Amino acid sequence: MRNGTMLALLAVNAVICPIQAQEAEPPAVAASAGGPIMPADIMSLTYAHDAQISPDGKHILYVTYPTISTQRPTRSTIWIVDTDGKSPPRRFTVSTGLDDRPRWSPDGRSVAFLSNRPNPITAGVTGFAFRPASESPKPGGLAIPPAPADEETPAQPSRQLWLMPVDGGEAFPLTAMPNDISDFDWAPDGHAIAFLAADAESVTAKADSAAKRDQKQIDEPRGLARLWILNLDAHVVRRIMVEGRTINGLRYSPDGSKLALRVAPTTGLNDYFYHSDIMLLDVSSGAPGKLLFHGASGDADWSPDGKRIAFTALREQTIGVRGWVVDVAAGAAHKLGEDYAGTIDALKWASDGRSLIAKSLVGTKFRLSRIDPDNGRFTTLLSFDGEIVDFSQAGNGVIALAGNTPTRPADIWTLGRAGGTARVLTDTNPQVKTWRLAKVEEISWTSSKDGRRIFGTLVTPPGYVAGTPTKTVLEGHGGPEGYWWSGWLGSWADWGQLLATHGYVVLLPNPRGSDGQGDDFARAVKGDWGGGDFQDDLDGLDMLIARKYTDPARIGIGGWSYGGFMSAWAVTHSDRFRTAVVGAAPTDIALMGLATDTPDFIQGYYGDVPQNLAAMDAASSIRFIDRVKVPVLVLHGEEDRRVPAQLGLGFYRGLRLLGKPAEMVVYPREPHWIYEPAHQLDIQTRVLDWYDSHL
Repeated sequence: MRNGTMLALLAVNAVICPIQAQEAEPPAVAASAGGPIMPADIMSLTYAHDAQISPDGKHILYVTYPTISTQRPTRSTIWIVDTDGKSPPRRFTVSTGLDDRPRWSPDGRSVAFLSNRPNPITAGVTGFAFRPASESPKPGGLAIPPAPADEETPAQPSRQLWLMPVDGGEAFPLTAMPNDISDFDWAPDGHAIAFLAADAESVTAKADSAAKRDQKQIDEPRGLARLWILNLDAHVVRRIMVEGRTINGLRYSPDGSKLALRVAPTTGLNDYFYHSDIMLLDVSSGAPGKLLFHGASGDADWSPDGKRIAFTALREQTIGVRGWVVDVAAGAAHKLGEDYAGTIDALKWASDGRSLIAKSLVGTKFRLSRIDPDNGRFTTLLSFDGEIVDFSQAGNGVIALAGNTPTRPADIWTLGRAGGTARVLTDTNPQVKTWRLAKVEEISWTSSKDGRRIFGTLVTPPGYVAGTPTKTVLEGHGGPEGYWWSGWLGSWADWGQLLATHGYVVLLPNPRGSDGQGDDFARAVKGDWGGGDFQDDLDGLDMLIARKYTDPARIGIGGWSYGGFMSAWAVTHSDRFRTAVVGAAPTDIALMGLATDTPDFIQGYYGDVPQNLAAMDAASSIRFIDRVKVPVLVLHGEEDRRVPAQLGLGFYRGLRLLGKPAEMVVYPREPHWIYEPAHQLDIQTRVLDWYDSHL
């Protein structure tokens, strides 16, 4: 968190952003009793995730970040809490840097984790240094996967494997690789750990090559990466190379003889998302085995008997998600949740070995369900009042989960084998108890287009009196295949609590194209951005106006990514909005399809650019900027490769050339998702000030 005052970003009729200094901390200021939540209060929140329950079900490890809603923290800490709830959580690791991804040893007596703390091996300390073993006979190389969320991570000390006994003692390093370790998994017998890391030769070659030139080749292959297996008894590491593939995930089979790998043809983000496959590898020989499935979107999870593998995969043309189960011996795959009325988000085998546990979204609510893999029947274990971020299960069936609720920004829960009600074990953000919070509830309405039921989340000011027409902001989510949830709604990108405690009604719609109502609903905006989905949003506003929540003369709109698209679309196609905040918006569909780092995304909705240019132009708000009559604030990360910053700049410049009231702010070093705390703080402050000025 950052100390000191917020750095101003003066951007009146220009693109200016003098933000600097990455890791000063935002002020951790609690909301005054009865007062509104301020951006600094949001920045004071701690994030908790990656709930890993011990094999015996008695303890849960989890990771905290000092800033909510970031994927590139410079500090993270591992905590441990007992599942009986009789004692408070305690720190498991102490470091000034990154400690994360804790994983229990099979016997539950030690924990392996990743850390970028000072490493005595790299300083020449002897002990667990490596002696190279003979390599497997297969030539080639594997590349470290990119971070799933975005672009390359800024340079920091490398993240290495460390080991720590559960009952006390010091952590000690297991590796001293020249580059980050990106993923790892324990062998079932506890005598080895398989991990992914870049090759020393490829890292050196890449650095030497970069030093000799001042240009950057687009789509240039990253340094090769390898699969490594560390024998913990012999202190020897073995390198296994697979030709022509990069590995994004790895999981040991229950007998330790095989690894299920999630692989892709290149290290590019497009291939990570849309062209990953599940393949097997023989651990003893290092020889690649069967290619089990094309197009997986989640890592493989073995059944306890080792006969089947489960994972999630995108539907055809990248829209919608299914669960899959593959018979390892036969290679036959069958679908799960084909007609499910929600969206499967994660899939794991249950400890009983006969069923699966799925995390899913239905409407705006998250569930954990048990699935019979033979008949596909879903049985609800938990209907959660909030967002489930992740979960794990112990051998005795007890489940640990990380998530948030309308009054808890980030905490850890436990759930019994039979399901029912989750019990909270942590109080990660106790200051929130003193805040006067907005009310968060799921709502629904009927589409005027085709009678579909549309879900959304409504956030109303503290003490709101029903039937009082109030200034309203509609905030769109990313996607289109994204979602709003009925949980904690406060971060740099989620403005519900912030705006509502300042007197706004906030509508968070999940129109057609969103997750939460099955794949057909998610695919309903194929070739129709700004059509049926925009009408669904307007229908939601009409419902609020009819119920006297919303003052029709004081409505604003805003959002990030696809939410930014909807915001730009609204002010070019409707006169109902008095202002708009357009964040990282795809305002020109054809240009985005050609310039984005994930071109398959646009192709899934609109096909190839040359053949479908007319349809793309018809959905591009930049073609209609002459219709804008209200002030517009454009925000964008300067290094955005998902939605290149030129799309925001073109929209802004076009408005200004036509004499329209507009401002734009760009954030240096930032990709599509904003990471630096000063920038996150500024966005919230700027958004609040903008709506206060124009509504």
